[in-house]
Amino acid sequence: MSVAASGADLDGASVEERIARLEHDWGDLDDPGNPLGAEQFVAADAERRPLPAAERLLDDFRLNAEFVPGELGGRLLRLDALARVLRSVFRRDASLGMGYGMSSYMAAAVVWAGGSAEQRRATAELLLSGGRMVCAYPEPAEGNDFLQNSFTTTPSGDGFLLSGRKEALNNASRASSLLLFAHPAGEAVDGHSAYLVRAPEPGSPGFRSLPRRSTVGLRGCLVNGVEFTGYGLTADQLLGPPGAGAELAARAFPVIRCVGPSMALGCADTALRTAVAFARSHRSRSRASLRTPRTRAALVDAFTDLLLCDTLALVATRGLHLLPREGPTLSAVVKYLLPTVLTEMVYDLSIVLGAESYASQGPYAVFQKSARDLPMIGLGPVGSTASRAAIVTHLRRLPGLRAPVDEEVPAALFQPFGQVLPGLRPEELTRAADVDSLLGTLESTLWQASAADGGELEKALAGYAAALDAELARLRRASADLADRPEGGPGLRGFALAERYALITAGAACLGVRRYHSGSPDDFLSGPAWAVMVLFRILRRLDPGTPEPPRVGEEQLLDELLHRFDDARSYDLYATLIGR
Repeated sequence: MSVAASGADLDGASVEERIARLEHDWGDLDDPGNPLGAEQFVAADAERRPLPAAERLLDDFRLNAEFVPGELGGRLLRLDALARVLRSVFRRDASLGMGYGMSSYMAAAVVWAGGSAEQRRATAELLLSGGRMVCAYPEPAEGNDFLQNSFTTTPSGDGFLLSGRKEALNNASRASSLLLFAHPAGEAVDGHSAYLVRAPEPGSPGFRSLPRRSTVGLRGCLVNGVEFTGYGLTADQLLGPPGAGAELAARAFPVIRCVGPSMALGCADTALRTAVAFARSHRSRSRASLRTPRTRAALVDAFTDLLLCDTLALVATRGLHLLPREGPTLSAVVKYLLPTVLTEMVYDLSIVLGAESYASQGPYAVFQKSARDLPMIGLGPVGSTASRAAIVTHLRRLPGLRAPVDEEVPAALFQPFGQVLPGLRPEELTRAADVDSLLGTLESTLWQASAADGGELEKALAGYAAALDAELARLRRASADLADRPEGGPGLRGFALAERYALITAGAACLGVRRYHSGSPDDFLSGPAWAVMVLFRILRRLDPGTPEPPRVGEEQLLDELLHRFDDARSYDLYATLIGR
């Protein structure tokens, strides 16, 4: 999975060009005459099928090239760029993003992490030719699905016989290649190995495709299981050394934990855009009108939450390149916090649409589709419980970590339009960090915020930064107490501290993006309003008594929200021109 900083993407321009091309080809999501518009995606979702026209567009775009490292002929050089490209897909249809895109990448990530040169080459060729992959990941120790729904192998000559089943795999019926984890029959499940298997033909001896399963969300995904009974594997299908499955999964988990939720911001973006359209269509006397404080607050809160999530996603995806040993913890924070915040965000927006939030047809039907899809994106073998457990493990180590020096935390970690990054080093992702760089930036960022001259927004930012630092001090004390206790399960206290750590980390990411933003002085991210509102949202979750921000902060975010709606731009850090 080493991604060399070479090729056409060195200056970042190619990423912007690809996103612009893809957005242009999609057309206007709100146009009922667009064959790739929201109406068509909603209809396909109701019929529980992919939209063929959308898949053809992604074929022409060669989306699979985004998953293949540049050194193997693809376009993958930076994980933050990969997430941005896929946001365009998720903005239209999360089922398409998961089924066409993320399923293949989740499997390919393991091959890049530990496959042989030949396995890497063959996987690159498969993806670049339009083939699809699927991965049956093992559950982490904190889960239980792997214990009940797993694969085993027994020796057979120079190879193995594979047995077992997985009940629900996205795209298994259309995959050309399967990435499976299996442990020797009769031995402990933590000794599993990884196997890269060409998908068996229907009716192959020892193989059975299980019936398709219906899902509440992501209804366009083709989800079914596979069952093997003494299916023959050859020795060259082993991926990495025998028994190395846990190591390979540990290398891949941080990558998919970061990239998947970051892509899902596109789905949340569509939900917010639909709510703005609904509010704009109502007269001033309506409760849904933009003139009502309730509607304005709901829209601004949702916009703020999207910015909150994107600052964290940015730092985490870039951190995998720049601070790989800290990547597992950062990725666990992303995997826990983003699905939580985004799902709550869409639920809160439903008060704006009222009964229309349940509409299955018409101009606002895409809202209820987004509301069903978003929670499903957060499921999987690295879901909320496993992610919080990983954070608790980090919290037990937190008191013993040293403070970072300034040069250890590069400004590039926080820059949305940062370009060249070093290649990924998968082996570093399984080595324990001796520092928590992001929390370590709070002290210097706090000093900078306190020293800044300005008006009420700058003063509010300094006050919120100080409050966040006080929360960090309390967290450190609680972590020291946690570390002194006997090791065991995370427990309710551990999970509560994990949530506080995730929120404080998000606040540090926000302050870092604000500190190192290098845009023009009059652009949105250069001003303090967005950071004030993000920190307020974070601190209000930590302490319900947090004082309200200045009214001008909400007014400026509302102005930016409506400007982006009118100008057809995304609601993340990038304000990307969409669908035109």
